[in-house]
Amino acid sequence: MSSDGERIEQHLHVLRLIMERDGLTLPEALQRFSVVVPEEDHKAVLQLWERKQRSTIIRISSPTELSEVGPRSWFAEWDTSSGYYWRRQRSFLRHVLRREEYEIDSVDRSSDRVLAHLENPQHPSRFNVRGLVVGHVQSGKTGNFSALIAKAADAGYKIVIVLSGLHNSLRQQTQKRLQRDLGHEDVEFPEGVGQGESDKWWTWLTNDSLGGDFNTSANAGFLQGHNQVILVVKKNKSRLDRLLGWLENKVPDHVPVLVIDDEADQASVNTGGNRHGGKPIAEVSDLTSADYDGDAPAEDELDPSAINLRIRKLLNSFARCSYVAYTATPFANVLINPDARDWEAGQDVFPRDFILTLPHPPGTTYVGPERLFGREQLPGENANPDGLDVIRVVPDLEVLQVAPPRTKKRSSSPQVASSLRRALWDFLLAAAGRLARSGKDHPCTMLVHVDMRKEAQDQLAEEIRGELSHIRQQWLYNRSEFLPLLRDRWEKEFRPLTSSIDLDLDAPFEGLEPYLDALLQPGIELRVLNSNHDDELDFDIESNLKAVLVGGNKLSRGVTVEGLLVSYFVRRTAYYDTLLQMGRWFGYRGDYVDLTRLYSTDELIRWFHDLATIEEELRRQVEHYARRGFSPMKAAPRIRSHEKMLPTSKNKMKEAEEQESFDGRKLQTLRFPFDDPAALDLFEHNLGETRRLLSSLGAPKHNEPGKFGWEGVSADAILRFLESFRFGDQQSLDVSAVTRYIQAQTAYNELVSWRVLVSSTRSSHGGIAAVDLGITGQPLVPMIHRSRLALDPTSLGVVTDPSDEMFGLSAEQISEAHRSYEDDTFSGLGDAFRAQRPAREGLLVLYPIDPTSQPGRNASNRRPLFADDASRPDCVVTYSISFPHSSSAAANTYLAGPKGRLR
Repeated sequence: MSSDGERIEQHLHVLRLIMERDGLTLPEALQRFSVVVPEEDHKAVLQLWERKQRSTIIRISSPTELSEVGPRSWFAEWDTSSGYYWRRQRSFLRHVLRREEYEIDSVDRSSDRVLAHLENPQHPSRFNVRGLVVGHVQSGKTGNFSALIAKAADAGYKIVIVLSGLHNSLRQQTQKRLQRDLGHEDVEFPEGVGQGESDKWWTWLTNDSLGGDFNTSANAGFLQGHNQVILVVKKNKSRLDRLLGWLENKVPDHVPVLVIDDEADQASVNTGGNRHGGKPIAEVSDLTSADYDGDAPAEDELDPSAINLRIRKLLNSFARCSYVAYTATPFANVLINPDARDWEAGQDVFPRDFILTLPHPPGTTYVGPERLFGREQLPGENANPDGLDVIRVVPDLEVLQVAPPRTKKRSSSPQVASSLRRALWDFLLAAAGRLARSGKDHPCTMLVHVDMRKEAQDQLAEEIRGELSHIRQQWLYNRSEFLPLLRDRWEKEFRPLTSSIDLDLDAPFEGLEPYLDALLQPGIELRVLNSNHDDELDFDIESNLKAVLVGGNKLSRGVTVEGLLVSYFVRRTAYYDTLLQMGRWFGYRGDYVDLTRLYSTDELIRWFHDLATIEEELRRQVEHYARRGFSPMKAAPRIRSHEKMLPTSKNKMKEAEEQESFDGRKLQTLRFPFDDPAALDLFEHNLGETRRLLSSLGAPKHNEPGKFGWEGVSADAILRFLESFRFGDQQSLDVSAVTRYIQAQTAYNELVSWRVLVSSTRSSHGGIAAVDLGITGQPLVPMIHRSRLALDPTSLGVVTDPSDEMFGLSAEQISEAHRSYEDDTFSGLGDAFRAQRPAREGLLVLYPIDPTSQPGRNASNRRPLFADDASRPDCVVTYSISFPHSSSAAANTYLAGPKGRLR
């Protein structure tokens, strides 16, 4: 592989250090220190610098904080930048890992905010702090708690216990990262960054081997507070029992302890002893006997309630302890009963002291659910993200080929379906493209996750092995015919998307050929990651691995797959948290996001789109409660329900309560059966009901281009319209819940008077189609254009115009809404407008959509409203409802913990 890219990166790294030291621009540094960089490399260095500058977002956000007491007073007087461990780690991140300054600043700021909510380790009294930090899937939570550990050690915490997952491989991965970031005497660092002063070395009571978990032979003398002690321990009954027995009465009361619970929604939450649907836990979790350590059956070893009990015992073992839970999927954690107590173990692990949600990772290299799949438009937003054009649909019939159902009568063997074959080709092209683009070697991996059954994984792996062998044979012995097929795939599948993102990254196929040869001459490795095999991932040892990875539960949580380019994922699950954690394709993708591909089913793509919405809405609720000054004990956030999934397993949410609330919310109708010929009657019916409502209101009291408005409309008229409107099977909101809410609010003299607005296009030239909506004095109304989402063709994605929320507000109210939005009182302008609307008044906005609507010129993720050969109605009517804020809000279906009452 060429080293040109690596050489240019090294040049730029050195020049940036000079620029920071001497306050120079890059051209000035090149001119003054021309001996550092050969003149022939100047242009490449400048181009790399410009590309990095274009992709860098400088703004760094702070976490959102829900807290019982707010940041503690001791922290205001503490300067984390003066601490030994954090200064050394920051230097390591900058000079060894070469992280960008804005990335380090983001970790610095967010870990500061977590530390600010812990108790002062120098405080002489007993304390027991419990908090939760919510990150993003695959976004670097380990980096955050690594920084927290360094800063906590600087402040005076002497013992750190990290609880890390169920599998040995995940515990090992966490241990290695912490040893790297915190410093370890066996890890080599540049002078001034690494081991540092020997008297400040960490005392590691676990090691980085696969079986390096805690054992009772460790020297208990280290617990007296003279050393910085750290342990990385799996979460299972036997291991925790050994730890508890070893710790008993050995930690003096004056020694402060920090406990980090990684993946805190897994095993840590009390399930009351319920089992996983009658299936053996060892099968569900794909664990080996080495993972669960003890002699008892796996069911006894890994009963999550038993683990929860032992975590609580662990926290009660120390006189001075802070517990911080970390997770990207906090659905189970926020549903814990905050008042739950056990006669033996005391209070449950509800984060009573603080909940922090980490901001979206800075920069443009992170790809999370929202960026990949898009999501619904939420109140106050001008548009909704449509997602990236890197998702490819696996037909349902092909799912049966790669993961045939197992029945008592017969069991079919899996096959390499056409979509899986295309995914393998895409992996080869993406790997070659990434290597050619960077000019240096990288790990390049593909993930195949189709079934939780290990036998099914093994069988499919053998089929893939055969397909990879066939591809290699084609390259070696039939290249003249095979090469044009690969070239055609590259030109049609990859180059258009790359060009649309960054023309500088576009590359002709000829540049890939030597890299394809380097990949296919030795052949692509295949690894099966389940407990039937010894295959493991260790990117510290195999930093440039090229492999297809087949697995299930071992690839479902926590484990980072470096260089993941193509994912083939068709496994269904019934839970939000499980599905999101299976998304190993989320994470940092540098400058190669255009080369990544995800193959999945229509259903799963829709579900991920829905989860992106649910996840963002949950974060906004935390922001809402934080602005109102609530503590976690008073404000358990609510989680939106889904028609096919649950937030987490039922035994983790047995105390959750169902609620319905539209307080301060905007709802919109987005889903219709556009491809169903029988739906023509539905659209015509809705148009008729719209005419019936509007004709009953008389002439509009407000009439301006594109806007027709009425006021003083009765709640009964609104309810009749909502109940008569039809959606087919694609209903995007629960109309019965909405009507119940309106009826309940009228009992409080709220929502008794309504404003109705027809929002159409302001243009009236001859090219705009118009429709009769039954408006007195306005025979024709121009229609707006809205197309459908390509990945979710029953959905419009977004319909509303944010300015419609201003209808009926005075100039003073509009000005006040803008002020409160700019002051960050509200997360969205629409929310600020709704706060100005009186509680007795609701707003219904009607949108007439032209049935001939087409996508915009560059909208690759959109499709026409109706197919060219389909019958079309005269108009598609949709609506939105804007509810004001209410202190008496009755409530849509959400799940909340026992304390999550309406505010």
